[in-house]
Amino acid sequence: MNALSGCVASLTLSTETLQSTIDTLSTAVEDYPRVCKILSSNRHFELISAKELTTAQSLLSSTIQPETDRLLKETEKAIHKLALKERKLIADAELLETRIANSLKKGGNTAELVPPPPPVKSKEEDDEARNEEILRKLKAQRQRLAYAVERLELEKRQKEMLVKKSLSYNI
Repeated sequence: MNALSGCVASLTLSTETLQSTIDTLSTAVEDYPRVCKILSSNRHFELISAKELTTAQSLLSSTIQPETDRLLKETEKAIHKLALKERKLIADAELLETRIANSLKKGGNTAELVPPPPPVKSKEEDDEARNEEILRKLKAQRQRLAYAVERLELEKRQKEMLVKKSLSYNI
């Protein structure tokens, strides 16, 4: 019986070893699908030929270039308009400074530009007031005309300067 009990013990040990191996393999194989997925190679980037790249670049350039040119032209027009507006404002400021300087040289004051409110008077005084009103309107008209002449003279000088500059650039 001793031999039989040795065989049983050996068989039991072999079965336990086999069971342990099966458990170890089961644990190792259990994670196998995830490992396969992790190790599988995915293609994230595709390689293209230089000819295809050049074609794509030229297509993109031909699509974007007209819009870029249009936007640049609009920007240049807006800048030109702003420059003209700036020159006009500078000219107006110079003209106003000239008018003020001339008014101060002549002994006038800036209060002449704002007419006083009309007083209430009798018939004779009313006729006289009308004449004064007409005279005031004529003076205001004369001042407006003088202002217009000064403005036109300044504009003429500015245009002459622009012509001189453009001629100097062309030479």
